Amino acid sequence: MDFTFGIISDRTGRPTPGVFEGAIEKFNRLRPEFVISVGDFIEGGCMEDFSAPFLRKQWDYIKPEIEKCIPPFFYVAGNHDYAPPEKSNSSGVWNDLFGVSYYYFIYKNVLFLCLNSNYALSGFGEEQIEWALKVIKEKCDVRWTFVFLHQPARWLQEEFAKIEDALYERNYTVISGDLHHYTKYVRNGRKYIMLGTTGGGDILVGQGQRGVHFGEFDHITWVSMCGERPEFTNIAISGIYDENVVTTEKITWLTAKYFRANKKISPEEAKRLRASGIDIEETEF
Repeated sequence: MDFTFGIISDRTGRPTPGVFEGAIEKFNRLRPEFVISVGDFIEGGCMEDFSAPFLRKQWDYIKPEIEKCIPPFFYVAGNHDYAPPEKSNSSGVWNDLFGVSYYYFIYKNVLFLCLNSNYALSGFGEEQIEWALKVIKEKCDVRWTFVFLHQPARWLQEEFAKIEDALYERNYTVISGDLHHYTKYVRNGRKYIMLGTTGGGDILVGQGQRGVHFGEFDHITWVSMCGERPEFTNIAISGIYDENVVTTEKITWLTAKYFRANKKISPEEAKRLRASGIDIEETEF
């Protein structure tokens, strides 16, 4: 019943090119059982253009990058991705692309409640809250519940208090993003975690991220559901490297000393070895 999953955080607000996309590649190497987001994939509307074509153009870039993720990927709507119809075309574009903006799933007897914190002008809206309470009531025998939403400000609203009351007699954790500032809170004796960024712009525009001790760093979160409780590990993007971080093609000062006798095999020999089940690196020939 143990399993692991990954969480990816905000990309928006003058994103650093390549960080979010690189995180997808790193998940492909780490292979959690699935990856879930906290929203804000696109910049969304701007002062010049709130049109659906403008929004779709942004999705046309990032969605194919996300679809490179080998583990199943679960979207959560951020305020840059989705706004109520009264404010923007983004809700229609989201619904065309994904069908729903809030949903749940159960994996190995753990409930994942994925909410849209910008569904209505008030936040969640009555319809979504009623749906969430129904799900919580019906799925009462799970061993843990994770609540994913984008905006931590919604934690303090009366709408969310109804969800907290419904969860009070069970184990749960709340995960959000939005402010580009990692902080762990404790509410009702439970962990409420606001993630930092995965490529999203720094909170002090133009001044750069101040580092881990200020909660300002690009990271992914690794969750290990061990036994009856989750363990959280935040992994800085800058600290994850694949096996090719240094190769003989990238470094020269060692090559002459250690690799003068490097024996390369022919393509034909590589093909023969592969046929017998031997794993051969392309860079060896």
